[in-house]
Order: sequence, then structure tokens, then C-alpha cells
Amino acid sequence: MEEKEWKDWVHWVAEEYGLDLSKERVTEKQRRILEAAIHIFSEKGFEGASTSSIAKKAGVAEATIFKHYKTKKGLLLHLVIPALSRVVVPFILKPVVKILDTDKPLGEIIPELYEDRMKLVEQNWRKIQIILVESLYQPEIREAVQNHVATIIYEEVVERVDAWQKKGLIREDLPAYVVARSILSMGLGFIVTKNILPDKAVQEDQKTELSWTTEALLHGIAGPLEKKETL
Repeated sequence: MEEKEWKDWVHWVAEEYGLDLSKERVTEKQRRILEAAIHIFSEKGFEGASTSSIAKKAGVAEATIFKHYKTKKGLLLHLVIPALSRVVVPFILKPVVKILDTDKPLGEIIPELYEDRMKLVEQNWRKIQIILVESLYQPEIREAVQNHVATIIYEEVVERVDAWQKKGLIREDLPAYVVARSILSMGLGFIVTKNILPDKAVQEDQKTELSWTTEALLHGIAGPLEKKETL
């Protein structure tokens, strides 16, 4: 997805739902509303949340929410769309590209990539939880995640995988998209299970866990294999 198309899409959603993306500062009441919404949306989901419960937690009148955000969906999108519009390129894409483009062995690149994404998720877990859950039900959010987050990252990884195959660093008999899918799904699986089953799915320190995850990705789980010196 071209950056111009992304900006045009963000602008369209902003106009449709009255979002002012130019605002860097919010009032104290708006801050309380947004913080309350993050908490309640992540806890109860969009359908389970009510503007009255958000207003109560924020300590404002329910009418204040409608004054600033028009509807409950407007409030949800005010949390999600500006966040995506500001973080997609600088915080999601650029760090991934920087890590993938190093000359380090793959055994170092993969865990570094996973650890970097772990930090981003841990720092923004509640918002990410809202985005992932609501992308299943809200078409605007689903389109943003599919076309403007997942696709651009996936395409970058596929491109690097293709280059690694041509250099003979990884096996060439698998399609690049399959290898890319495996890299991303292993990382996402680690991140999700670490947050959902922290005591069972992650039992050692993070460095060790990421090293094992990388080992399973690069060399499989059927049994110990002789490793290539390039890995």
C-alpha cells in the first residue's frame, strides 16, 4: 500500500467520524475519557462497553462523550485510527526493515526482530488488544490492520526471505511466502502466549525463550540436525 493511499484513507475515516488528527493535545476531560475507554474497551469489548460506564469511569457526564466524539464508534475510532496513522511507518515498519537489512546471521536477526516487536506490544498491550479484537467486527479497523499494517510488514518480510534464498542462507524449495508466514506466525504466537499464558507458555527468561523459538524456526522440531555455519 502506497503511503499516499494510506494517508488518503486515514483522512477519509477522520472526516467520516469527525476525528481531528491535527490535535496533539487534548483537554483533561478528553484525556480521562480516552483512558477510561481504553480500559473498558479492552476489558469488555466494543459491544459490551457502554458510554455511560466510560463516562462514569472518566468522571464526566455522558453528554460530554457525545459532544467530543459523536458516537461510541467515533470514540473507538478516535483511539485506533490516530494511533495507527502515527505509528505505522515510524514505529512498526522502519524498525522491522532496519533489523532485517543487517548483515548479521539469521540466528541473531530473528530473535532481535521478535524482541523488538515484543517491546512495542508490551508498551501498548491494551490498545493492541482493542485493535485486534475489534478488527474482527469493525470494518474500518479491519481494513486498517489488513491493508495498512499486516500487508506492508508481510511484504517486507517476503522480500527479505527471497533475498536470503538467493544467497543460499535458507532452503529454496519452499515458497518465500510460506517462510515469511512461518517467521511471523512464530513471533506472533510467542507474543500472544506470553501475554495470555505467561506462567505456562514462557517459563525461562526472554532471551532463552527467544533463542529456543528461533532454533525451532530455523532447524525444526523433529530432532537435532546438523546446523549450517551460515545460520
